[in-house]
Amino acid sequence: MVTHHPLLFKPPKSFVEFSYTTNLTSEMIRRGMSLIAAHTNYDSIAEGTNGELADRLGLSKEGRKFLKPAPLHATEVKYAVFVPVDYVSQVLEAIAQAGAGVIGDYSHCTFRSPGTGTFKPLDGANPHTGEVGKLEEATNEVRLECICPKSRLSRLIERVAKVHPYEEVAFDVYTLEPRQEATAGLGLIGDLVAPTTLGDLARRAREQIGSHRPGIVGDPETMIRRVALCSGGAGQFVHSWRTGTADLYVTGEMNHHDCIEARHRGIPVLLVGHQESEAIAMPRFARQIEEQLNGLGFTNCQIHAEESVEPLVLGI
Repeated sequence: MVTHHPLLFKPPKSFVEFSYTTNLTSEMIRRGMSLIAAHTNYDSIAEGTNGELADRLGLSKEGRKFLKPAPLHATEVKYAVFVPVDYVSQVLEAIAQAGAGVIGDYSHCTFRSPGTGTFKPLDGANPHTGEVGKLEEATNEVRLECICPKSRLSRLIERVAKVHPYEEVAFDVYTLEPRQEATAGLGLIGDLVAPTTLGDLARRAREQIGSHRPGIVGDPETMIRRVALCSGGAGQFVHSWRTGTADLYVTGEMNHHDCIEARHRGIPVLLVGHQESEAIAMPRFARQIEEQLNGLGFTNCQIHAEESVEPLVLGI
């Protein structure tokens, strides 16, 4: 069984059958059933729960962005080493052998710039050039720099040190910004295909999402063009809300204090139901699983999606 909301949301201390969770877990164990819960990871892709919620509320697919993009980490660094001109070819080859200096389909990619280095050998030093106790200038020196994958940096430093003539190799390592845009994150921001009022959008939620009694914070006559949304219970975004983020925030549920904070900040909010905001994505989830299995050659798998889920709380 594959679900979105986890059966075991908190680590259980025992499986004594005294609750809904422990009873169901024990029954699945007895039947030999496996369970996968794709919760935050399915919330964190553009075509997951939030993508379905955005589609049903009428957000344009063009220009959607993550409300909170997942942090990106650069996989490369900039490495710069200072080398005598006569040793540039040896160091360049060491860079290539270490797997650095690769850009696309090109290897040995470096840039060099001339400069003057200074040093003063102290007692015990064994300088390549110069005398102990005398300030020296290395006028015939270049700065050689390249891009290096983080995973190969230690190998690069070791390879360069073996061919470099200096007793102490001077080099710099610079952190780089990620090259790609975020491909995962929580929530989405986008524009409605056609602007509408908050009240009309609440009625749309009742029809398209199955919200029995959508909750509203703000004036139902407020005109809405840009919407930020996050399925489930995501009231925390109200506290980090920046002016101009969107005209409306849509989520499944928020607690009393988050609603008060939203009203204080002047943020219109539409609450469509925690379960309702997530359950609508299960048919989409099933199709995605089937497509992946077909791509792996499992073409006879039958995927059954539970499309209608009885609400936990009924509106009156």
